[in-house]
Parts: sequence; structure tokens; C-alpha cells
Amino acid sequence: MKERIRRSARYAMLILVVGVAACDEATSIESLKDVVVVDAAMLAADATIEEARMFIDPFLFNFPPSLASDSPARPSMGAAGRTWSRTKTVTFFDSDGAEQDAYDALATEEVHVETSSTQLIERERFRAETERTRSMVASGLAGEEVTRTWNGTSTSHTSKSGVLEDGSERSHTMDGSAVYNDVVVPIRGTEPRYPLSGTIERSMVAVRTNSDGATTKEVDIVITFDGTQFAQAVVNGEEIEIDLAARDRRKPFRKKKGG
Repeated sequence: MKERIRRSARYAMLILVVGVAACDEATSIESLKDVVVVDAAMLAADATIEEARMFIDPFLFNFPPSLASDSPARPSMGAAGRTWSRTKTVTFFDSDGAEQDAYDALATEEVHVETSSTQLIERERFRAETERTRSMVASGLAGEEVTRTWNGTSTSHTSKSGVLEDGSERSHTMDGSAVYNDVVVPIRGTEPRYPLSGTIERSMVAVRTNSDGATTKEVDIVITFDGTQFAQAVVNGEEIEIDLAARDRRKPFRKKKGG
């Protein structure tokens, strides 16, 4: 059975104009001196932290598997400024590869999840737009599983523009793709709480525009999990660590020890 869930919501969110410049604070990372590369690393780290938490749930976005096919989710309304929408399709398979009519906690072996999401934030001096798609497979679910494994691909597009306090304009766009290779995660409520193994390979093209013109960079990032709080990342050959428990997303990584 395939479940298609569509959500659209509008709700309040105040964002300071410095949101466009927030990435610049990350230039304190000694191994990443290029501002555009830092922007890419920030987005990659943010996505990785989000995915590490989401992967514990085999359905992603925490949508209940019991919803009927084509049943729309209830939208929530809030103050103007932010528009957010998500869609999802889920398909269940048993250990023989046969499609199932519904999820079975013991008999379902794989869950195929197709998701897309968009977000638009508009304020007087700031605009940000994000689009993301994922095509993912969670396997190893049959029986009393202790871990599950994720494989799949994703694409993303992010654009931000705004006016800084000095009146200058700045914008940047980021287009990326990712491949998820055998990312093994524990089930919810077990230890350790972080992905045990596997890699994410991200390729990104960043364009940053300001009064000096446009700068384009290609950024390749390979992220490796080992069950600890810190995922190992190589950003265009430079080693850093992503803090999967980071709460302040402006500072989600640190220089790799000994680097």
C-alpha cells in the first residue's frame, strides 16, 4: 500500500536579517577558510544532523503509518512570513520482496520512502527558499530488529538573499545531491543514539553574490558515521567533525582533532 501525505502550513517565525550572514561566523573553523565552502559545509552539517535524527524513524517526518492512502494532513495556520509544505509516499515490502498492503512490525522488511519538501521565508529585508527531495529505502526491519539500514539519494536547492545593516545586498544559492550508503542506525530508545556506520556523499555547487560580484564553488563532502556523537567529514579534502548533538546550528562542527 502506498501512502501519500500532503501537508501545507503557514505559521509565524521571526528571523533576523543577520540570518544571511550567520554562516560567516563559521569562518572561525581553521581548516575551512573559503566563505563559500563554509556555506556549503554549514548546509551539509545541518542536513546531516536532521537526517541522523530522522533515520531512527523508518517512515521519516514521523508521519503515522496507519493513515489511509491519499488522506490529506490537516494544515496549521499562523502569522504570515513562512510557507512550508511536505509530501510523502511510502511502500512496504516483506522479506521476499512482495509489496504489503500495510506495515507489519514483524513481517515488514523494507520501507521505501519518497519525500519532498519546500519552505519559503519572506520578510522585509530577507528571503530564503529551500527545496528538497529524498528517495530512501530502510531495510532490516523484519523481526525484533535492533538496527535498520538506510540507502538512497536526495537533491536540494537553497537560496537566500537580504540586505545587511550597512545597506549592501548579498545572496547565495546552493544546489546539491547526496548518496546514502548503508547508513546503519539504532532503533529509538537504544544506545548509542547516533548512526553506527555508513557514509553520506554530498556534491554541492554554491554561488555567492555581493557587491564584488559572483563567486562559484564546487564542494564535495564525504561524511562517515561511527556510532559516536561526532561524524567524520571531509570537505574538499579538509577534515572536520560534525556534532550530531549540536543545538546551535550556527556551530555544528569542529576541527578534527590532530588536524
